[in-house]
Amino acid sequence: MLLQGAAGTGKSSLALRLIDQPGFGAGSAEPIRAYLVSDDQVLLEDVDGISMATAPAAIAGLLEVRGIGIIRVKNTHFPVQLDMVIAHADAADIERMPASQVTELAGRSLPQHKIDFSSPSATAQVRTLALIHWGLLGLSNS
Repeated sequence: MLLQGAAGTGKSSLALRLIDQPGFGAGSAEPIRAYLVSDDQVLLEDVDGISMATAPAAIAGLLEVRGIGIIRVKNTHFPVQLDMVIAHADAADIERMPASQVTELAGRSLPQHKIDFSSPSATAQVRTLALIHWGLLGLSNS
């Protein structure tokens, strides 16, 4: 998934929390672990109708942590499929029961979800969205 938002909204901080703290979302039997693809920039390529994401070589494995600086983290060394976009939004601007949304990236429509990246539940929300996408958890209103 792609974390999207303006500078200072907490994209890298949320990525660090996802990498550092494997969790269960709302129903996984096994912890879900996240890995960095890229911080700040991502290269998208269409491969047979599938959006694949990789890091530019110059920043592969690097994550900027506010207050610490740039650190090296375990990352994927290969392209990964981009399945959804998680966009930052202020909590007050997020609907309680949002309608499905999509966004266009590299000529492909992808599901888009809004999360307040600074929320204490942001990591659980991201993992829960992954479970829903993988078909491991259903929505009660769908």
